[in-house]
Amino acid sequence: MIELIRVSRHFPRGRGIEDISLRVEKGDWVVLVGSAGAGKTTLLRMVYADDRPDSGEVVVGNYRLSSLRPKDLPGMRRQLGIVDADLSLVDDRNVYRNVTLVGEVRGWPRAKTKTAALRVLNRVGLYGHLDLQPRQLSHGERLRLAIARALVAEPEALIADEPLAMMDEATADGIVELLARIHHRGTSLLIATNHPERYNGYPVRRVRLERGRLVEGR
Repeated sequence: MIELIRVSRHFPRGRGIEDISLRVEKGDWVVLVGSAGAGKTTLLRMVYADDRPDSGEVVVGNYRLSSLRPKDLPGMRRQLGIVDADLSLVDDRNVYRNVTLVGEVRGWPRAKTKTAALRVLNRVGLYGHLDLQPRQLSHGERLRLAIARALVAEPEALIADEPLAMMDEATADGIVELLARIHHRGTSLLIATNHPERYNGYPVRRVRLERGRLVEGR
């Protein structure tokens, strides 16, 4: 469902990625491993078309990004739930309204929006925090909110950039267990991390980047 074919991206100052080929099939849980600057974020941005490669091809579902028209970009991204490193929460909307924003933007009926939002907030453990603002949440709870918003439209795949950054062990373990439940329900996962040991014991496929090149896994 997601494929990178000999993808390269170069930057004037700093390393990008070089000749990356990778497949993420339906039901996969891929953990993208590498130190800071290895190219993990650049690779993820290629997948959801936040940036474009200098060469190579990216395929998401039936979309080939090299020929993707601007009007088709929203349709492509609807197949993906995206949690970037900044989380990108809306600070002046409470927990519930951060999630319902997705349905509002897509023009869903109000009843569908409410049902979907409450269902996913219950799944991530935030049902009791509906009226809180993002600033009132812990870092782990803010991440759970970002995951809820990414999942509310039931995408085929969830992409997350360093979701365990700056977390204590107990909070990180809780997030990985949440990801495991999401994966068990059939969602493909593509997760970038500096902490691969957190995923030990889970059915993940590790892919390692070093200096912009794929050195382990496909």
